[in-house]
Amino acid sequence: MKGYIKNISPLWRHALKRTIGPGEKIPLDELYNTYGVKHAIIEGKPFIDWLREIKLRDRDVWEIMYKEEDSAVMTEPASPAASEPVEIKKQAAPFVKQDMTVEDIVGMSVRQLRETLDKITDSKVLKYALSKASQLQDKETTCKMLRKRIQLLELSRRM
Repeated sequence: MKGYIKNISPLWRHALKRTIGPGEKIPLDELYNTYGVKHAIIEGKPFIDWLREIKLRDRDVWEIMYKEEDSAVMTEPASPAASEPVEIKKQAAPFVKQDMTVEDIVGMSVRQLRETLDKITDSKVLKYALSKASQLQDKETTCKMLRKRIQLLELSRRM
């Protein structure tokens, strides 16, 4: 497969079991040999779709460049604003007061937490949830996400 994925953000990112620097490119052949074969995904467009939908969902961070055999080039835009106007409500999560308990937050799956974490603004509840989640096994990703959200809330309150 001809093409690559590229980290278009200014920060180092950890994805696909590796650390990827800003502007760094990884060939699609290398990724297919690692993931496509392992998950029995068909080479070509199905693999590219799988990368976009499962592994590299954030379009502000990842650019996927893929050249098909008939020389058509598919690429992800660097930002949604570059290709078409996007409404603000699609970009930013609305800040609505959530009546979330610590148990609700700790009991969520990573996917559910990823969707709702931007809406939680109570740093006290998040700190308690982090404390409780850190005592449980298989909650490392949850703890990492909670730490990041708490840090973001503290930084936004300082400004």
